[in-house]
Amino acid sequence: MGSEHQIRNVSEMRIRALRMILALLPVLLLVPNTALAVDEDSCVSCHSSRDFMVTNRKLYDYFQKWRESLHMQEGVTCVDCHGGNNDVADKRAAHGRDLGESKAKSAVNFRNIPETCGDCHDDIYEGFRRSVHFEHLVAKEQEEQGPTCVTCHGSINVTVLDVNTVEATCSKCHNDETENHPETAGEARALLNRFLSIHRYYRYITVRGDPAKTKAFFEEIDRQIRDLTIGWHTFDLEKIEVKTEIVLESLRRKREQVAKAFKEKRSKP
Repeated sequence: MGSEHQIRNVSEMRIRALRMILALLPVLLLVPNTALAVDEDSCVSCHSSRDFMVTNRKLYDYFQKWRESLHMQEGVTCVDCHGGNNDVADKRAAHGRDLGESKAKSAVNFRNIPETCGDCHDDIYEGFRRSVHFEHLVAKEQEEQGPTCVTCHGSINVTVLDVNTVEATCSKCHNDETENHPETAGEARALLNRFLSIHRYYRYITVRGDPAKTKAFFEEIDRQIRDLTIGWHTFDLEKIEVKTEIVLESLRRKREQVAKAFKEKRSKP
């Protein structure tokens, strides 16, 4: 009864939120797009110009991707990743000296990208620093560009890899032609598929478990899932597999307990 009441409350909250959004929609449509993102940002006010559709379509497309991104929603603007100065209108002063990705000191130079992303994603960055990918990236004798965050996730409107995309992404480097561990792509896909089971078990316990009785469990399992997420960025698939099984087993046992308690509760008159 408590779980059903909790689900009903959540549903009612979502309906109220949807009604509020629909009520505000006519107002939002009257607000300029850039005003929804940031105020008084010279990068945004300049690069939002539709003139770039003709004069620099690539730059225009970049801006549109940013507008649709989670980065925009979180208030991450151009200067947070590219550097420069968004308080001035002059193009040269706003861009600064090291804006271009080809410059060694640029925040978006391929060797600097992990550190730039790590300003916000510090725990993920620490995991990546322990990876073979990072070793290739910082190698003194760099034959080719090493893999970075954007190699897998994209740069502006980033994506999270899933079972439908991870194999294709990994196989760009790990394939029979390169002879660079071609089995890695398939192994990564299989591991991510098991990671999905973690989310299925997690959701079941969230919906049908007693919040008071599952609080301590979720505190511990959340820590383990966070560590597993960081572990994925070390790309050590053997260790990832071990940690995945530990988390899955904990969730399986808890799911069985919750299912039993839920069944007993429903059977009572």
